[in-house]
Amino acid sequence: MLAEDVKLDLVNRLAWEGREKITPYFTRYAAETRWRFAFGAVEGHPAMLVFNGDAAKPAHFVLADWEEDRIMAIRDFLFAPYTLDAVDWVRLG
Repeated sequence: MLAEDVKLDLVNRLAWEGREKITPYFTRYAAETRWRFAFGAVEGHPAMLVFNGDAAKPAHFVLADWEEDRIMAIRDFLFAPYTLDAVDWVRLG
């Protein structure tokens, strides 16, 4: 569940705040057919790894900050794929 004042940071692209403004973000990911998703960790933090087709290395990753059962912040590295070259990541699922 999203917090009312949730923040979205599409790194190097945009920053949004507020539940209503961020909701379309989720429908766009759900509609994308070329990506596969897997649970993972980036620098020891839980992450969603995003793969293009059958690629062995993720194309990018998404981090979320939680408070109890609510998402407080999302950092999506879709527009900063070069960060994968500088972080330790592991697929967990």
